[in-house]
Amino acid sequence: MTASPPVIIGGHDWAGAWAIDARGQNPFAAIPGGTRQRILAYRFGVNLVMYALTGNYKGDQVHVPAILERLGN
Repeated sequence: MTASPPVIIGGHDWAGAWAIDARGQNPFAAIPGGTRQRILAYRFGVNLVMYALTGNYKGDQVHVPAILERLGN
């Protein structure tokens, strides 16, 4: 039995919120919400990449205290 890859579907234009032109400006308006909407789109993008790379990165956070302890020694 093979696992089906997850599909993420949304009604928002995340790529439009992430877009930056050659001058470093955002060429598309984030409507509604403006700056707050754009920030949420960036946060979603980070979560999406983390999920794509790890499968379930939030479950791995239980190991953070042990990792930080090792780094401190």
